[in-house]
Amino acid sequence: MLLPLADHILFLLLGIVLPVILLVTGNRRRKGTPIRWSEKMKVGLYYSNGLLLYGMAAAVVVTWLLTGRPLTEIGLGWGKLPYDLTAVLLLVGFLVLYLLDLYYEAGSPASREETRQEFKKLGFLPVNAYQFLHFLFLALAAGVGEEIVYRGFMINYLSGLFGDTGWAVVVVLLGPAIAFGVGHIYQGWRAVGKIIAMAVLFGFFLLRTNTLWPLILIHTAVDVLGGLLSWYLQGREE
Repeated sequence: MLLPLADHILFLLLGIVLPVILLVTGNRRRKGTPIRWSEKMKVGLYYSNGLLLYGMAAAVVVTWLLTGRPLTEIGLGWGKLPYDLTAVLLLVGFLVLYLLDLYYEAGSPASREETRQEFKKLGFLPVNAYQFLHFLFLALAAGVGEEIVYRGFMINYLSGLFGDTGWAVVVVLLGPAIAFGVGHIYQGWRAVGKIIAMAVLFGFFLLRTNTLWPLILIHTAVDVLGGLLSWYLQGREE
């Protein structure tokens, strides 16, 4: 399929350049002196990163509209009803595994302390109600922006280049998942592995259903729960 030049530029910037920058800066941050995050710095980060994510999604949407393509091509529609049963069951399976992992991270005093220390090391997660309310802006921006960019756009782009059958589907699913995962290197490689696995599963769901809405909802909910857990564990120190 012949793709518009704008798609190639967007993929170069969002799928290659940005992940490399995030990988390098994330590694430096992990190895450098920990930042002492003030409340003002945290709230500023929530809005600056949130606006960046919305901007990335807007670039994709505007490109699609200017080239005369329907937004349903990038999953902004209800998709193929009824939804593919395998895709739905895998998504349900992800939710079950996520809840089990959440229990593993907070189900005992020892695991809660370990998770609290990890959150404390990250530094920017909310520790009180005021911070959490502002954090919600970032959680929604991540749910909307990252799904439109890393699932809706990138999977459509790679499917246009390689197709979405046979071995091509491996490239279509893994490429965006890796680009998405390495952007979270600041959380550590273990977290990156989980994020890549989640991204592959989300990509499979999109390929089989052609809708992003359930993914946006789940992605946002996962981030909100992460913020709540941080508030619960770290707020007890306040």
